[in-house]
Amino acid sequence: MSNSFRKNFIQGLAAAAGAGLAVLGVNKLLEKFRQDTDETIITLYERSRVYRTAVGPVEAAVFGEGPAVMVVHGAAGGYDQGSVKSEEFTGIQYISVSRPGYLRTPLSSGESPEEQADAMAALMDELGIEKAAFIGTSTGGLISIYFALKYPERCWALVLLSSVNAPLYLQLNTLKGLSPLMKTDFLPWMLMHPETLLLMRPNLRKQVGHNPEKLDIIEQLIKTAYPTSMRLSGMVNDATQIENLKPIPLEDIHVPTLVIHGDADQVVPFSQGVESARRIPNAQFLPVLGGTHYCALTHLELTRPAIMQFLERYAPEAIIP
Repeated sequence: MSNSFRKNFIQGLAAAAGAGLAVLGVNKLLEKFRQDTDETIITLYERSRVYRTAVGPVEAAVFGEGPAVMVVHGAAGGYDQGSVKSEEFTGIQYISVSRPGYLRTPLSSGESPEEQADAMAALMDELGIEKAAFIGTSTGGLISIYFALKYPERCWALVLLSSVNAPLYLQLNTLKGLSPLMKTDFLPWMLMHPETLLLMRPNLRKQVGHNPEKLDIIEQLIKTAYPTSMRLSGMVNDATQIENLKPIPLEDIHVPTLVIHGDADQVVPFSQGVESARRIPNAQFLPVLGGTHYCALTHLELTRPAIMQFLERYAPEAIIP
């Protein structure tokens, strides 16, 4: 975590706390916090199911009909992160998973990227799915890469969005230091507002501006990091795994691949996207000019058609909107 990000985080926290206290007062603020948390958890439980797989429980939301597509979220997410703007993708069976350590998928279902790829295969077995495309975002892209390497016969296409493929040297101690604050959920709840994220990510503010649709997307994305306590073990594990990531033989991926990466990504460097596109045989590359780590959503008008056209080209059966 950079010094500038830490400074912006503290400023955002102070601003959110001050604004909340000024508007509601302490008692009403706590009451609102408890109410929002209860409603969020109920909604999360209602929209997904926990599947008992060969490697342990794996949570997922499954909807739609057509060729199977596994959607694998990034850090601080869950199946709900993979479901943001999912209505934009039609004609497919959309399977949004919670990786181990997130929401109702316990970390015991798989810690390493290889084990998490095994968990995805086990979920497919439970769902009766022989082959699927994988759409992986950030650390979810890393898991998708390992799936394509371990189970090429079960992967008919691979889409990497702002994907990790090499160590990021995350400051794990900083994350662990923030863990006690995240366990209570109160402070993350105070920060759950688009303006807070935009304050911490100035480049994202330039991109979003005052566009109502893009602000709505950012708000939806922020909500998929809450309750933070239900995602914390996955976040810490992700940081540990990425810090100690061994070289990945990207040249050995032999499934159709589309790489999408923003050239202003401050979380996973653009160079990692370039490297994936260069080393994966015959990979297609869509660089998003000015795109941040969230470019797949903030530039949906560019990325969605590209993804759908790619899936339509390689799907084992027709995609009928």
